[in-house]
Amino acid sequence: MSVDTQHNRPSGLPEDGHEASASTDPAGRARHKISGKLVGSIVATAILSFLGLLLETVVNILFPALMSDFGITMSAVSWMTTGYLLVVSVIMPLSGYLQRRFTARSLFITAAVTVMAGAVVAAMAPAYPVLLAGRLLQGIGTGIATPLMFSIIMMQAPRPKVGMLMGVGGLILGIAPALGPTLGGAIGTLAGWRPIFWLNIPLLVIALIVGTRSIQQATPTRKETLAIGQLVLLALGLVGLVLGIERIGALVSSGSAGAAALAVAIGLPFVGLVCLALFVRAANRSEHPLIHLNVLRDGTYAWSLVAFACLQFITLGLGYVLPTYAQMAMGHTSLVAGLAVLPAAVVGAAFAPLGGVILDHVGARVPIMTGAVVALVAAVLLALFGVGVNLFLLAAMYLLFMLGFGLAFADTQTHGMAHVAQHLTPDATAMMNTCQQFAGALSMTVLSTIVAVRQSGLTSGTAAFQHGTRSGSAGGLAVLAAVAVVVLVAEHMGLKKRD
Repeated sequence: MSVDTQHNRPSGLPEDGHEASASTDPAGRARHKISGKLVGSIVATAILSFLGLLLETVVNILFPALMSDFGITMSAVSWMTTGYLLVVSVIMPLSGYLQRRFTARSLFITAAVTVMAGAVVAAMAPAYPVLLAGRLLQGIGTGIATPLMFSIIMMQAPRPKVGMLMGVGGLILGIAPALGPTLGGAIGTLAGWRPIFWLNIPLLVIALIVGTRSIQQATPTRKETLAIGQLVLLALGLVGLVLGIERIGALVSSGSAGAAALAVAIGLPFVGLVCLALFVRAANRSEHPLIHLNVLRDGTYAWSLVAFACLQFITLGLGYVLPTYAQMAMGHTSLVAGLAVLPAAVVGAAFAPLGGVILDHVGARVPIMTGAVVALVAAVLLALFGVGVNLFLLAAMYLLFMLGFGLAFADTQTHGMAHVAQHLTPDATAMMNTCQQFAGALSMTVLSTIVAVRQSGLTSGTAAFQHGTRSGSAGGLAVLAAVAVVVLVAEHMGLKKRD
């Protein structure tokens, strides 16, 4: 295959990120055929990622029930999602090293067994710390599986089918938010939260069987030294930033703070930033970096990375704010709150492969910019009117956002990844997914802190508590609208680099 020396891309890949039309001759059709093993590989790895995202949205809508069952605060229960996302974001930088060092099949089996073990631990948890430990264990498996899925697509799929298959991957992952709130509300109302984890097991067994039979090795493995020091610096940096924001919010909501607690709250983000700076310095000087940061030298990839992470920040933020607001401020049950966000999640999932098909045929600009503009309009509407309308209109505005999100999200990743040299694909995938998960953890921390501050000192179920939740939700929606502006700018800059 000939290669574009400027960007290290397959020569058939145009500047805007879509593939030239497939050859109409028999040999061309054979090259562009999607094999059954590739489909099985994508489905098997997607199931693991799907379950991780499913439980994020299930747990979010069950926050009130978990708070009641374990006698914990909103800040504490939010670590069910924040802690999980942090573990995923710490594991994902390892994916480049893991994919070079070990076979894809062995990585998949490890991920599947880990997710299954986490489900069993969580389902049998006698106390909240054990439940949290089960979720963190699942985060390890998801952190391995998600980059593996996208690397398989980028490295093994026929070039004219990459956009579509990335969209299919987005669709499979998008089904999780569609089912999560409704499934969590229904099962939580009828049987409690424990059966939700037991229901993971059959899907995991299916994924394990399909993946073991389907996953193939695209490139040979090689022995490589793991940059443990860089991993420690990166982990300390990510955890320090998120934990520092959470501690600052806890101090603000408590209304009082000792000198030691204040020093810790201020010091954690500082230590996090210093560790991240040291990680960048070490990675740039290393012959075997944890992640090859030179992938950021391509402007298209760098701006796409910003937009991709910010879109994740918004969608996970809305997935937390809206169900919480519907239950704690509007007085609806978890089932009703889940049903309210179901149509939007379905639309977001359905538009992901559609955006991929559009990218394959006309390029990246149309689906990405259309999606970014629609998402921004919806985010602004939610910020201005979200806490002043009924549940139906709130759900309609959320549906509009998810329509735009579905068009832009997977295509943003595809467009950015299309301009990365193939040998850097695992690193670029690892960075994309690390930033995505960290953005999700940061979103949960920031928004749960905003809501918790407004709920501070108020008794649950009272009018004052509902007003506090409403005020906190309004503040969170305003933050998300501001981030949507960043998305639009970043998408424009990423596409401008190829004009």
